[in-house]
Amino acid sequence: MDIQSIDGTYRISTVSDYNGPIEKRSDGITEIKDGKTHRVDDAGCVWTTTIRYLNENEVEFTSVADPSDAVDDFLLTDEGGNLTREPVTYQTILKVDRKGDKIRLSGQIEHGATTTVITMIKQS
Repeated sequence: MDIQSIDGTYRISTVSDYNGPIEKRSDGITEIKDGKTHRVDDAGCVWTTTIRYLNENEVEFTSVADPSDAVDDFLLTDEGGNLTREPVTYQTILKVDRKGDKIRLSGQIEHGATTTVITMIKQS
């Protein structure tokens, strides 16, 4: 396996222990090409992600979310839990599960006091 072998379209779903005043709306579809993604979610937040191959079972995931052009009621939280319209970087190691052509990338993102479980399932 190498980074190109995970290229494709993925459904992203998240579950978080965040219970603040704003709704999180970052789930959706993205395409990985040569370890990189770029997408705009339903709220207009721009996500730029790099996925770096570590080994057969793990990839490093670094994603920058930029809400500066998102809808007015969409904000992110910074490391201190404060609402922000500034870009926020999320990093973690994702586990790679594979069965034939099917690939699932999954893990936990620790950001400030919030834990988010992210799952990316290859669609094509």
